[in-house]
Amino acid sequence: MRPLRRTTVLAALAALTPVARTPAATDRHECAIVQALDTSVPVVSDAAECALKTAPASTFKVPHALIALETGVVTDPMALVPWDGTRQANAAWETPHSLDSAMKASVLWFYQRTAGLIGRERMLASLKRLGYGSDTYEGEQTTFWLNGDLAVSPLEQADFLSRLLRYQLPAARRHVDTVKAAFRMPPGEITNATGHHPFALTWPAPLVVRAKTGNTTVAGERISWVIGDVESRGRTTVFVARVRGGADLSMQAGADLALRALNARP
Repeated sequence: MRPLRRTTVLAALAALTPVARTPAATDRHECAIVQALDTSVPVVSDAAECALKTAPASTFKVPHALIALETGVVTDPMALVPWDGTRQANAAWETPHSLDSAMKASVLWFYQRTAGLIGRERMLASLKRLGYGSDTYEGEQTTFWLNGDLAVSPLEQADFLSRLLRYQLPAARRHVDTVKAAFRMPPGEITNATGHHPFALTWPAPLVVRAKTGNTTVAGERISWVIGDVESRGRTTVFVARVRGGADLSMQAGADLALRALNARP
């Protein structure tokens, strides 16, 4: 990872537009952003890389959950929806899930079902209202966040999270609190579709960590994300990490990069 340096959000956002490409097996591109919520200038590892938009993968479950609550598609975040018996990619998905548990286990079928209930018109209107990423998509209603149809940059992810945590989104405070609770992690761990993974921060305890991972492959390029925030000593710090690479890229690459970036802070 390159040494972290300071830059402004606007300058970084203006640096690049996305470029479609097929990566070589050895390609690896990293972006890490760490930003104290009470400051306006983030620490950005690579301004150009952090401005490049890609599919958000399962990190989209954070705004997705908020949209589901705001539209009334989900009224009880703990209400279980039955699993229909269809074989799933992960054993943890083969059980009933709620909005809360489906966030923690990154359950694809639950959010695909929710996307269908929200519908294209309400989803597009909500994305524009929230100002999330490219805020539009044209393809399939249940895969647009996985295949690159909807795209977002790490800098845009950090901006969205900052507005969420400051209650600056056009959304009910109770719904924001519900979403925050849904991606709160157990102490020292991050959970996702493949289980529990160590996330050993060297920050002063007690800590509250909220995090959402995301992994997908688009045009032969693997993408590994994590977004979230850390509460420590009364301060909140937003973090975003994304790694792009070849087929051998670990599903934990984004989380590993975020951990290194966070623990490198003084």
